[in-house]
Amino acid sequence: MNSETPRPLTTALVQSATARAGVSGNRIRASSLARVAESLREHGLPADLLPSGRLVLVSGTSRLTAQTLAGGAIEVRALREGRNSILGLLEDAEEVAHLLVRCAGMASAWELTAEIHDRLILAGDRTVLSEVPMSDTLYVRLGERTFAEIFAEDASACLGSPAVVTLTTHVCTHSLDEVWRFRSLDQHDYRPIGCITGGRHETAESAVAALELHRARTAEWENLH
Repeated sequence: MNSETPRPLTTALVQSATARAGVSGNRIRASSLARVAESLREHGLPADLLPSGRLVLVSGTSRLTAQTLAGGAIEVRALREGRNSILGLLEDAEEVAHLLVRCAGMASAWELTAEIHDRLILAGDRTVLSEVPMSDTLYVRLGERTFAEIFAEDASACLGSPAVVTLTTHVCTHSLDEVWRFRSLDQHDYRPIGCITGGRHETAESAVAALELHRARTAEWENLH
């Protein structure tokens, strides 16, 4: 005689329906990431959809991932130099693909700005402000009222195009002491009175050389303004 208590039929049906819903949900999530992977491949980016359900894209020294969360949103992350950053939480597969394409393009720009940052630090410059290792902008203080902005252009096409940074030096009306923080500069919390362009550069050597030319002229420019 079976002594086990029979399981109520309603409970079995509910659990079975839940299981079916879970399988269906997993399939929907997998199909969304599959569409993202297909879109990336169309852009020439080799993306792998792992059995775990995570999509992985390696670009340069950056590892980009996308995975679907329980609620259906897709989380996009970047791992670079040991730092894991959340880049976005999106619902639409096309938006996820667009973000990954842009970030793949920016990966080479991150490498270039990081190299410029390291060269300046090794040369003894302690005024560099950045969000390395994943920053598209560096700020370098050149004088009491003057700073240089090194900005990596958005390589959204990314494919085969070299990373490029632009150099612009800003001369301000007042001392930078009160605003010399990355966020303040990034939000333009300063009062510029003039700016000097320093060209576009594909190498750290070229960008640093142009920066030093601007540094040498800083006193003259501050006297003019």
